[in-house]
Amino acid sequence: MNKINMKLGQMLIVELDEEVILGELIHVASDNTFIKLANVRDIATNSLLGNQAYYSSEIRNIQIVDDAKDDPVSSAEHTPAPSPHVKHLSLDCLNEALEMVKNCIYIQQLDAKYHDAISVLKKERTLAISMEGVEEGRHAKSVSLISIATSSVIYIFDIKWINITKDLRDLLCSDRYRRVLHNGRLMRDVLEHRFNLVLGRCFDTMVAHIAISKATNDNALADTAKEPPGIIPIQTCIACYLKLPENFFNDNVNYDLRPTSNEAKREAAKKIAFLISLQ
Repeated sequence: MNKINMKLGQMLIVELDEEVILGELIHVASDNTFIKLANVRDIATNSLLGNQAYYSSEIRNIQIVDDAKDDPVSSAEHTPAPSPHVKHLSLDCLNEALEMVKNCIYIQQLDAKYHDAISVLKKERTLAISMEGVEEGRHAKSVSLISIATSSVIYIFDIKWINITKDLRDLLCSDRYRRVLHNGRLMRDVLEHRFNLVLGRCFDTMVAHIAISKATNDNALADTAKEPPGIIPIQTCIACYLKLPENFFNDNVNYDLRPTSNEAKREAAKKIAFLISLQ
């Protein structure tokens, strides 16, 4: 286990070999060989696991989400102070994001659900935007989904079925809105050359990440700055700035299959759930 100052009552994110869980710390072995957590939840699937024990050999990393007022139960040394650019999600913010992912609204036809979504989105001024299937830009074989989120709800539009409607064009183009996205270069290329659409004003979290990486002396950020521009995934930024583990995401999802699987909807929602928090 990494060396952190653990206290009973803390909410922890524990990164294991094949899953990431959230739970309340209720016991730490005197020799730090295992911990027990209550109300454990798999944060990738949002499924409840009850009370669980985890041994140090299976734990890759631990992050404190919400602190406790108890005296420490471990005298392990503190981790270094975080970079001033690094944000830590509060428990409330994490739970809200996971609820948004769980309750994301998938839209594949121009029905009442679609019109309700457009009505909600048009009242906003800041929107998070993500697209699936744009990795090759204008040469992408199949552009699949457009996800648009507010600070409280995520909508996933299946543009294989409904294309990019006039309403969606307005949300993507109009300067009434400020959009938060990641690696907008690819999205812009697809929209311009495949849909004859010019994306409006945006805040690009990848561009911000590169700028911060060049300006900081923080080694963790400097390492990612060495990556070639254009290939820094949203997963890396979320892990770096919001301190969520990269394996929170499943990169092996096929967004092109129809009907769209619940896993594909969930992964698309996870990519956009934290974008507004990153700006």
